[in-house]
Amino acid sequence: MKQFLYAKPSISNLEISYVLDAVKNGWGSKCYDYINKFQENLKNYIGAKYAIATSSCTGALHLVLSALGVEEGDEVILP
Repeated sequence: MKQFLYAKPSISNLEISYVLDAVKNGWGSKCYDYINKFQENLKNYIGAKYAIATSSCTGALHLVLSALGVEEGDEVILP
């Protein structure tokens, strides 16, 4: 599995064009085009079977807890 390196963002004209396209054309039936493309590319890049993009860490944690079957009243210990 590949590692992600941490550094300041590197934003080129390509990324800017993607953002502009998403803002101009990413509404209605096309709203998930970039999300689906990102998830597919990420999955392939890291060699995973699945990849799910979330809008926040909180959303990701909710998905993980749900997938693990954690329910209200269960004890969850975090570092």
